[in-house]
Amino acid sequence: MKLVLAEKPSVAMSLSKVLDANQRGDGYMEGNGYLVSWCVGHLVKLSQPEAYDEKYAKWRYDDLTILPEHWQYQVSASTKKPALA
Repeated sequence: MKLVLAEKPSVAMSLSKVLDANQRGDGYMEGNGYLVSWCVGHLVKLSQPEAYDEKYAKWRYDDLTILPEHWQYQVSASTKKPALA
């Protein structure tokens, strides 16, 4: 099976038609050896400064420049799928 990722649902639907992937799933189309899925908006974003250290919750000139050794990311709330109960 080959995975095809599209930028947005409308592009995924167009690709699905061409690839004859016409079985709809939860967030994807499948068929003819293809699984076509899509993104919606910005999926992840950089974490806020306070995620690195609580002292960064309030901006202070003396704390700048903040350059973390390892960058942290978080899933955007607008694109996160709700957890199943």
